Amino acid sequence: MVRELGEKNLIYQIRQYRMKRRVHYFPEVGSTNAAAKELCEKGKGAGALVVANCQTAGRGRLGRDFASPPDTGVYLSAVYTLSGAEKNLDILSSLAGLAVRDTLYNMFDLQVQVKWPNDILHEGRKLCGILCEVVNEQNRPKFVIVGVGLNVQRGAFPDDVDCIAGAISESYQGEIDRNELCVELVHNMDRYIQRSGALLEDKKEITDRLKACSATIGQTVRVQTPDGDFDARAVDIAPNGGLVVSTAEGEKIITAGEVVHIR
Repeated sequence: MVRELGEKNLIYQIRQYRMKRRVHYFPEVGSTNAAAKELCEKGKGAGALVVANCQTAGRGRLGRDFASPPDTGVYLSAVYTLSGAEKNLDILSSLAGLAVRDTLYNMFDLQVQVKWPNDILHEGRKLCGILCEVVNEQNRPKFVIVGVGLNVQRGAFPDDVDCIAGAISESYQGEIDRNELCVELVHNMDRYIQRSGALLEDKKEITDRLKACSATIGQTVRVQTPDGDFDARAVDIAPNGGLVVSTAEGEKIITAGEVVHIR
């Protein structure tokens, strides 16, 4: 059984965790990231957590749509205020991926992998997408918004999504409280993004965790970047969260773009 998502329950769960978050709950919203960005632009971004039961214009990486049918998932965007000392924003999406990984293991005993940079896979199917966006103030990064869409149970997905999507309920038969799941997820995101120090300096333990749960290392991949596509072999995770690939010209570190697993 999947429990209904609601503002009162979310606030109750947040108080149990003693989290300093202001909840903005929507039964339906265009995009939680867009709503979070609007809060930032109005001076209300600090500590904001936007949660929706449904998105009508959900967005994924590289301008893709993200299917967000009602009553079936967790769709949220958490806002983080930057101090100006951050040197490693490239690793942000990977940190969010680790937070999702830990949440699914701790709550449901699901062993998932992270397809670089942040797709969460279980038995080859995608459970979750992550979209990170920077909001500038006076031409300098002031906030980062971390958006997560997590499939709790199967919904009315488009055909091109239905063939690759998975859901927690397909592998976990117990009760799933979406309110608790949402808050546990943000708690783990806070742990990696705010408290680990990984945005300020390279952290070997973070890189080691990324390697341990990577679905991409060892794969032959097609790297798709703004400068063109090429085939390579994924061999490592760089300290900044980039993907190290081996090509005929030598090793390269990819920090932006997409990879497709060839084999």
